[in-house]
Amino acid sequence: MKNLSLLMLCGLFLSSATSGGEWNSENESWSVQSTEKQFEDKSGVIYKASQYSQGNTLSSMPSPQLKTVANDTHKKMELAKMLTVRPEAKAFNQEFWIFDAWVEFYSDDDGDGYFNHFSVEFDADTGYSAAEVYARLYLGKDEVFREYHSTSNFNIFSDNSNDSFVVESELLNGFSSAEYEVLIELYDAYSDELVAVYDGNDDADLFLLSIESQEYETTQGIIVHEHGGSVGLLGLLLIPLLLMMRKYKKRG
Repeated sequence: MKNLSLLMLCGLFLSSATSGGEWNSENESWSVQSTEKQFEDKSGVIYKASQYSQGNTLSSMPSPQLKTVANDTHKKMELAKMLTVRPEAKAFNQEFWIFDAWVEFYSDDDGDGYFNHFSVEFDADTGYSAAEVYARLYLGKDEVFREYHSTSNFNIFSDNSNDSFVVESELLNGFSSAEYEVLIELYDAYSDELVAVYDGNDDADLFLLSIESQEYETTQGIIVHEHGGSVGLLGLLLIPLLLMMRKYKKRG
C-alpha cells in the first residue's frame, strides 16, 4: 500500500514537472480556424493565431453576406491576445449585456473525451433599439485566457433572442487536453469600448469544457531514446522513488 501511494505521488509530481507549464507564456503559440453565423449569414473560414505564419491571416475572407468594414479586417489580422487579468463587468456600460451563451461539441477523433471542434453561441442584448457590436472570444485555464476568435461587426436588436451569434471553431494547435473556460468580451463597434463581459462565473455552460487542439487528437506511442553516458531529467526524478521503494521492500 505504501509503495502504491509513493507511485501515485511520484506520478503527480512527474506530471506537473513535464506537462504544459507554458500556458501563461507569451512565447507559446496557438492557432484556431473559425466560421461565424448570424441569422442565415455564414462566413468563410477565419484564422486567428498568436504568431504570424504563412497563410494564417490574409486568407481570412468573410463571405459577402456578412457586413465588413476596414476595422473588421484589422481585427482579423491582429495577433491573438492573452489576458492575465479577468475583466471586471462592474466597470462596463450598462446599456449592453450578454443574456445567455451555450456550447456545442462536434469532433473528438481519438475518443478521449476532449474535443477540438466546437461552437459557442451567445445572445447579446442592448438597451437601445439596435446597436452594432463585435466580440472577442477566449479560452482560459488557471486565470490565463488566450484569444481564439475576433468576430466581424454584427447588429443586435434590443433584447431580441433571435439575433444570437454563433462562432464555430477548430483548435489547430496550442491547447493541451484540459478543462477550459470560455470568456466573451463584447465591444461597441463605433467606439471600440468594452461594454460587457460574460464567462464561467456568469454561466456554468462556459465552464469546465473538455477541449484540446488537433495535435493532441492522435494517440502517440512512447518512444524511448537511449543515450550513453548521461541520465535524463526523468531518470533523475525516478531515482529517489526507486531508493524509497527498495528501502520499504527490505523492511517488509
